[in-house]
Amino acid sequence: MERIAVAGLSLHETDVAGLERLQRPSAAQVENFTRDMADTLGASELVFLATCNRIEVVYAREVGHSPCPADLDLIAGQLGVPADDPLRPRMHHRCGRDAAHHLFRVAASLDSVVVGEDQILVQVREAFARSERIGLSGRLLGTLFEHAFQLGKQVRTDTDLARRPVSVVSLGVAAITRRFHDAAPRIALVGAGGMAELFVRSARDVGLSIELVVNRSRERAGAVAATCAARAMPLDEFVKAHERVDVIVAATAAPGFVVERRALLELAARTPLGRPLLAVDLAVPRDIEPVDHPSIEIVDLEQLRGMAAENRALRAASAAQAEVLVERKLEAFVGRATRHALDSALADLRDESTSVFEHELAHLFTGRLAQLDDEERRLVERWARTAFGRVTHVPISAIKRMAADMTLFTPPGGEESRS
Repeated sequence: MERIAVAGLSLHETDVAGLERLQRPSAAQVENFTRDMADTLGASELVFLATCNRIEVVYAREVGHSPCPADLDLIAGQLGVPADDPLRPRMHHRCGRDAAHHLFRVAASLDSVVVGEDQILVQVREAFARSERIGLSGRLLGTLFEHAFQLGKQVRTDTDLARRPVSVVSLGVAAITRRFHDAAPRIALVGAGGMAELFVRSARDVGLSIELVVNRSRERAGAVAATCAARAMPLDEFVKAHERVDVIVAATAAPGFVVERRALLELAARTPLGRPLLAVDLAVPRDIEPVDHPSIEIVDLEQLRGMAAENRALRAASAAQAEVLVERKLEAFVGRATRHALDSALADLRDESTSVFEHELAHLFTGRLAQLDDEERRLVERWARTAFGRVTHVPISAIKRMAADMTLFTPPGGEESRS
């Protein structure tokens, strides 16, 4: 474990402009870039992780070498950050246990800008799979990332961290999926700006299909519609046409109501699923005129922000639970790594002492005890081997007890088996 380290830069240490200054290889270049980084560091294993929130290198040095602060200078150089760049002091470099702890928090989405976001685990998996393909993953990083993947999955199944969206767009999508959990609604998106594009991505992530993209500009509506295989329609046509939708999502920057009461009532009268029309208003000022009618349910920004505040509080509690899972998994990983190191050290001790014993015994029988007959030689050898076994048992047992007493040794059936 002492050969493992992680280094890089994230949005916790700089802003978007700062992160954009780092060299980020294209998809076609990333495999060669990863190999070059490994060669520069003298790393036997390496994973390169680049997302919109971070650029990091997780690596293991060659046998007999440990990571050192100078590694960060090499990594910074490969990422296009010279020594005198203000970004250089902001970059992090963690080794051993601290490196494992950092990666586990990343995989659990506890180190994300939006805690609990669900994309980071997929991105970590893809980065590791790429290193596997090019032969830069082995026992050290393989075990480390295996624990990270197990933890990421456990956090998502055992806590509510990833099930508590905090952005208004995600909450709007959640309102739709909650209402139509048993059916596929037809959705009309009114708007083609940044908020509308965010809605398209969030809807796609949960499997929602958008039927129509409506905007004052047909051209702009067409551009957004092309990203989600929807039909584009000008706003004035949508209001007049007899379109059949179950959900209308409004996200424009226009002043005044874009979808008025009369249009809402007409849409509500012909929903394909025969249920009340769900109108989700993501705009400021509001796009959808308030309507008090049993055939229409309006979810506006004020309601979504209230849900977001509640979810942030719930996420804080879930994040605390996830941190406990991280610590438990970290102890499991450290215990496994320590057991492996201990087993290797004890095997070396046994091999070396046995070699010395056999050499000295053979030297004795060809030297000072060369005159012994076969029976006497067997008696001496039996005594010597018994004494040797008892003597070597003492330090081996003492080492195991010391490791257990120092909590560096996690016995089988301990935390690792429960993680």
